[in-house]
Amino acid sequence: MAKSTNIENLEQVLESVLFAYGESVSIKKLAEITSTSANDILLTLENLKNNLSTRGIKLINKDDKWQMVSSKESSEYIEKLVKSEIQEELTPASLEVLAVVAYRGPVSKNEVEVLRGVNSAHALRNLTLRGLIDKNDSAKPQTYQISLGALKKLGLEKEHELPKYNELKLEVSKTEKLLQN
Repeated sequence: MAKSTNIENLEQVLESVLFAYGESVSIKKLAEITSTSANDILLTLENLKNNLSTRGIKLINKDDKWQMVSSKESSEYIEKLVKSEIQEELTPASLEVLAVVAYRGPVSKNEVEVLRGVNSAHALRNLTLRGLIDKNDSAKPQTYQISLGALKKLGLEKEHELPKYNELKLEVSKTEKLLQN
């Protein structure tokens, strides 16, 4: 039997989880990670949705999955921000994420974040919008890999042509085997 969590605290936890994760999450998964009943999760999400109704962030749901999104009233400004990001040079964080995806891909968002130790949703989105990485939505979890466009910009035909690709892949493989033992 799932324990019941303080509703105010549960709302705060769910808001944080949905914001930080950046993707849709099922009620079942939220109940599992919070050790709370699915019914309490649903009631709390509905309450959170009402509390956010006049804010710049909205809570939406589809097919039993919930996600935080920006309000449509903010879309014009977000579009300007995204366009300016695409036209600017890549940040060091984006370059780091691109390197992880290029040498480790296909790789999930979680794997990128574990390697970097920080939330990488913004950099992944930015690189996807720029056409430098491809997102595979059919994989569970979703994975990212370097795009053909990025290889083209680098003057390469395949990932294997990246500098020290085989050496680094071998080192990563060895390290992963050591960590698994």
